[in-house]
Amino acid sequence: MIEIIIPLILLGIFAGLLSGFFGIGSGIILVPAYILLFNYLNFPPEFIPLLATGTSMGTMAITIPMAAYTHYLNKNINLEIVKYMFLAAIISTMFGRYIAVYISGSILQIIIAVSLILAAIQLAFNFSPKNKIPSFSGIELFMVGGFIALITSFVGIGGGILMVPYFQFRGLKIHEAVGTSSIMGFFFALSGLIGGLLFAPIDLDEIDFVYGSVFIPAILVAGISSIYFAKYGAEISNKMKGESLRIAFSILVILVAIRIFYITFL
Repeated sequence: MIEIIIPLILLGIFAGLLSGFFGIGSGIILVPAYILLFNYLNFPPEFIPLLATGTSMGTMAITIPMAAYTHYLNKNINLEIVKYMFLAAIISTMFGRYIAVYISGSILQIIIAVSLILAAIQLAFNFSPKNKIPSFSGIELFMVGGFIALITSFVGIGGGILMVPYFQFRGLKIHEAVGTSSIMGFFFALSGLIGGLLFAPIDLDEIDFVYGSVFIPAILVAGISSIYFAKYGAEISNKMKGESLRIAFSILVILVAIRIFYITFL
């Protein structure tokens, strides 16, 4: 077990930078990394996707707060949006973690791959309505928050790959979209962690250091090592030009989507 400490520290540093920089919660990096880790540790293959997504949520619950706070200090969070979305996000994420227990490992992994590929296509080609509408309705935000939370609870990500494009569609500038996505990602991650701890197959109790569908050492090591770098990533993000940030975000998601697709189907 000791041999995984350094890789987890490096993963936490990388995840923290990505979380702060892109407002994505870093799950698109954590999930494939944890899939590889749990394969290395010879965990039961049928439970690896569930463990990877649950552990990703737990790690992000530690990683995201510093990034979100930095975005808040930089005035890049739209609290008016957050107040309509957070409750739906919490309810849907916990419900999603409950449902995920009953989805087979192979199907869950396919959902992960397809979700990232679709997000990559959206970001790469920057599909958006010609006329962006800057106003929001509370009902729309509540429903969108619940829908994104449900999807991300299956795939173990912070929701930023869906929220950032949506916020841009609705007229937010890229920095505000990233910042608002970051704080919403925290609600996804925290409720996903709670759901992961509460809902899990009984067989997982036999694996050392696993509680619910969460591998505790990974959360502690990767999560704690990510905290400072999440703040640093958010500060870098705030200084970048909007178009450069969008392009970098697109490239990142494409690369990770390809990696997940490879793990899933090959």
